[in-house]
Amino acid sequence: MAPPQWRRPSSRATLARRTEGDLAGDSDKAGAEAPADSSEAGAQAPADSRGAGGQAPADSRPSNPSAARRSAASLHEFRPSESQLTGTVLGGRYKVHGYLTRGATARVYLAEDLQDNASVAIKMLSSESIKEHELTPRMRREAEALRGIDHPNVIRVLDTGETQSGVPYLVLEALPGETLGDYLRRQGTPPFELALTLMRQAAQGLCAAHRAGVVHRDVKPDNFVLLGPIGEPYGLKLIDFGMAKLSTGAGSGTHSILGTVEYMAPEQILMEKVDARTDVYSLGVVMFRLFTGHLPFDTDAPADLLRHQLFSSVPPPSWLEDDLDRRLERMILTATRKNPDNRYPDMQLLLDDLDAMVGVSASEVSERPPPVAPDSYAPSTERGAEALGILAQKFGRYAQPSVAPPRSSAPAAAPEAGEAPDESRAQKP
Repeated sequence: MAPPQWRRPSSRATLARRTEGDLAGDSDKAGAEAPADSSEAGAQAPADSRGAGGQAPADSRPSNPSAARRSAASLHEFRPSESQLTGTVLGGRYKVHGYLTRGATARVYLAEDLQDNASVAIKMLSSESIKEHELTPRMRREAEALRGIDHPNVIRVLDTGETQSGVPYLVLEALPGETLGDYLRRQGTPPFELALTLMRQAAQGLCAAHRAGVVHRDVKPDNFVLLGPIGEPYGLKLIDFGMAKLSTGAGSGTHSILGTVEYMAPEQILMEKVDARTDVYSLGVVMFRLFTGHLPFDTDAPADLLRHQLFSSVPPPSWLEDDLDRRLERMILTATRKNPDNRYPDMQLLLDDLDAMVGVSASEVSERPPPVAPDSYAPSTERGAEALGILAQKFGRYAQPSVAPPRSSAPAAAPEAGEAPDESRAQKP
């Protein structure tokens, strides 16, 4: 099996450097929702994108959820298609106007709240998914998680219900928009200042979730929806809490790996205990992609991707973007360390560094040498150790059994920030 290969893009754009102080577009601006595979509320996006559902800003949220819907987008801002549910009134209140989009397990419809004369998005399990017993509790868990979070960078659920045949659904405020994933696939990396603004808001939303005792477990570009004109966003919202872990102990009820492998921390892959540091890792991978235009591990082979996430250090982003601010690189590499004890202890500290980066605080971006050396993942459960041992055996000499190998023996281990990588092992296009 070949060692990891870091691929440079064929052309590398120079990042614009900040020349002013504070950035516009803080967390009082919010996004919408619906990733390609999470089936959130869709809206006015191209046919292959996933539209929007969102929430009112926290500081303007009335105590009455009905009043919160009055700020929703009007129906004419959406382009639903006909569906068998068109014309159906759910719960005696929500008239379905058409189908918006679908994900792996759910469909999203545009509806009108007849009581408040406002547009809403209905997220409903698909007919195929309703047969999978674990998905109904997952949707209920999503509603429970969202009800405990009040923040302008997190989607809010407005209501829940069931159809006459017992199919559960969520009612979300519908907002036009596209996902960050849609933006990246269409336009590539955003301007530097915009990227910083978006990542600050992403960290703020995740901080709010963690304060409410919720670990998202599926942080990725397709689970952030942008607010503003297509191609010109000014904010975002975190969406799709279907895989969330609540502090009450409510989990997925499954032994399947939950999440998206490209953004998953080692403890997720091994199905071990997750906490806020798991989301820190995933957001670090999102930041890597946002500022370089590439994922840290560029492979289409699922086995290789698992191997890299478990055993390979993330390469320095500056190898792809020569002019990337070394403070930002330090943040990304700290967030994506394999050992959770070597990452930021919580999302707030990552947010503090982002605030320092953009100049909204007088602090300096922190330097956090890893307290545990080498930076490798050691399983905390017998099941995790067994799984890692099996994977290490499969990966041969590029992994060690039971624990991830030291940096010196890891497959094509990434050099420390500022150190040139061994380009004899790198495949360039």
